[in-house]
Amino acid sequence: MTDVAALDRCLNCGQALGGPFCSSCGQRAVPPNPTVTELTGDAWQELSGYDGRILVTVRGLLRPGHLTLEYLAGRRAHYLPPLRLYLAVSVLYFVIAAAAPDVGQRRGATMSAGGLQIGVTGSRSTAVLTAEDREALRAQLDEAPALLRPLLQSILEDPAAFRARLFTTMPRVLFGMLPIFAAIVALFYRGRHFPASLVFAAHVHAFAFVVLGASELVKFTNWLPAALSAAVLALAALTVYVLLAFRRVYGGSWPAIAAKTAAIGLVYMFASIPAFMIMLAWAAM
Repeated sequence: MTDVAALDRCLNCGQALGGPFCSSCGQRAVPPNPTVTELTGDAWQELSGYDGRILVTVRGLLRPGHLTLEYLAGRRAHYLPPLRLYLAVSVLYFVIAAAAPDVGQRRGATMSAGGLQIGVTGSRSTAVLTAEDREALRAQLDEAPALLRPLLQSILEDPAAFRARLFTTMPRVLFGMLPIFAAIVALFYRGRHFPASLVFAAHVHAFAFVVLGASELVKFTNWLPAALSAAVLALAALTVYVLLAFRRVYGGSWPAIAAKTAAIGLVYMFASIPAFMIMLAWAAM
């Protein structure tokens, strides 16, 4: 069996070795016949993610503004890229949210459509609307505005399928909102370029998905007080996190940070309305 210390060339590309890794292709200096220790180490690296980068990234994400400052300072090798982190935690959140049960509700969250409150994020059962809801929806369908009719018709025909399409569409729309949020931040903090704001936006949204995902997990207890408490704590944690992140990355006095954060949130809310309408229209197709 070939010993690692005896290797003078990379077994992958043939480049001369000057250390434990090949300077040409990056492969470790390993013998051709793997050992149990090597296989165990490879398995741990895969599970922990990119030689432990997932764990290091999660720890960094829990510190407001830390990942953004590390990225902007050029210290990036130990962390997942911002957009990859955002995509990973957003997918995890929507998987949990789609599977989480309703707690203490006859139906899930509702949306207003022509004066009728329609459950669109309720249980995974095939019937989200009651018989009374269906009759009221049929009665209002002809009188609803033309732009609203396809949406109401889609909900009436198959509310479960509409909900499924909504969960499919929502991640794409929210991802498309990232540069909009970054542009708003860059507008209020002109000392930073847009790419820096985009990195900041990815990290803030990633943390939002983490705390909201944790809140959704509590629903599996099927205990309403715990679910409500988790939702309130998640909102409070996100608010504090955003304020601390803005302070650490952009600086400024606390009154200025609070005022700018509130203004950014307000502008972002209004900017999200067209995206919300697009999401509903897409789900109704």
